[in-house]
Amino acid sequence: MWLKKAPVNLFSLSLLIASLYFTIFVTNVYAIGTFDFLLVSFLKHHWKNKAALKLVGLVGSFFLVYFLFLYHIAIMQDKQTPAEIHQVTLVADTLSVNGERLSAIGKSNGQTYQVFYRLKSDREQHFFKTTSQTLVLKGKIKLSSATGQRNFQGFDYQSYLASQGIYRIAQIERLEHAVTPKSISPIAFFHQLRRKALVHIQTHFPNPMRHYMTGLLFGYLDKEFDEQSQLYTSLGIIHLFALSGMQVGFFLGWFRYGLLRLGLPKDYLFIILVPFSLFYGLMTGWTASVLRSLIQSLLAELGFKKLDNMGMTLLLLFLLLPHFLLTVGGILSCSYAFLLCLFDFEELSSLKKSIYTSLVLSLGILPFLTYYYGTFQPLSLVLTALFSILFDSFLLPVLTVFFALSGFLVLTQLNPLFEWMESLLIWIQSWLGQPLV
Repeated sequence: MWLKKAPVNLFSLSLLIASLYFTIFVTNVYAIGTFDFLLVSFLKHHWKNKAALKLVGLVGSFFLVYFLFLYHIAIMQDKQTPAEIHQVTLVADTLSVNGERLSAIGKSNGQTYQVFYRLKSDREQHFFKTTSQTLVLKGKIKLSSATGQRNFQGFDYQSYLASQGIYRIAQIERLEHAVTPKSISPIAFFHQLRRKALVHIQTHFPNPMRHYMTGLLFGYLDKEFDEQSQLYTSLGIIHLFALSGMQVGFFLGWFRYGLLRLGLPKDYLFIILVPFSLFYGLMTGWTASVLRSLIQSLLAELGFKKLDNMGMTLLLLFLLLPHFLLTVGGILSCSYAFLLCLFDFEELSSLKKSIYTSLVLSLGILPFLTYYYGTFQPLSLVLTALFSILFDSFLLPVLTVFFALSGFLVLTQLNPLFEWMESLLIWIQSWLGQPLV
């Protein structure tokens, strides 16, 4: 591919484009200063290289127009939103029931909303908990702006929703009808398929085993996981539930191995891996961390390595998930990938490789974790190394087999193991105390 022989370093080009993105969407002195510095440095280094200047000019112009278009669309959506709507189509796999509160992402007239509804009866609660269909809700639906950041370093809900293209909260004050549409799009079909898998797990497997299964296999953690989530956050290992290279490497690696064992020529691997990657990405929520890992794996099949692979991945992510750098998951995932590009542990044994990789990643992302969360648990470095091995080498394969067999035989014998593991973590937390603020 001609990009592998590009006259510029692809990672340097991606950094320039990333700084351009922040200049347009964040627009502060740091973003503008970084973009100016990178642009001047690039021009100084490649001033006599006409091919490099042409490539950067072409790619830069494309992304400039693309980012300005996205910015214009965001401004228009924010301004043209009505005060009230009368129906909204829910995205099936975003439904979540917490007590008497229903939440989901919904769409109406080309706009995307964060939808909330207070359930009126046990019958409604059971229906929304068990349904796996795309639903169109009709009634009186009021729209309002999300709450911004209230406290210093506090959570900015408004910015979080904006990173997903959501600019209003839709509160259903009166629900008149809940119907299924006559036809759905292919994307909605995959949302329904993922929702069916989640409902199947939640109704057939006990707590807490089901939370680990939905989290590690499908990237979904419901509100009932909040207590365990606080425990993992306090210990500094909540990122183990963020679908990333570990899960993608497991599923994509085994799928690739299976194709080779079946005798498929290596020249055809990429053609088969692309649709499988799209399917897996949709079934895990189309998140930045999963997409980043999938793209890097596919580019590796084409011969892109290390920083060139990373640079190309960033450019493609801007097209597939434009605002990924405005999310914590996107920043942490790209930081993981960048660190792995700088260090090589391939010559080590599998155990040493897992330990060294976990320690390097834990230390490398420490500045980002302290910036976003304001806390640090010193022993999280050791806990991350130990539990990442447990998750990768044992829990992920076993839960995959249990889920695959659940259509014929529901196996719940491992649930006491998860209960014991959480009891152990509670004891560790009581011994360590609260993290440093």
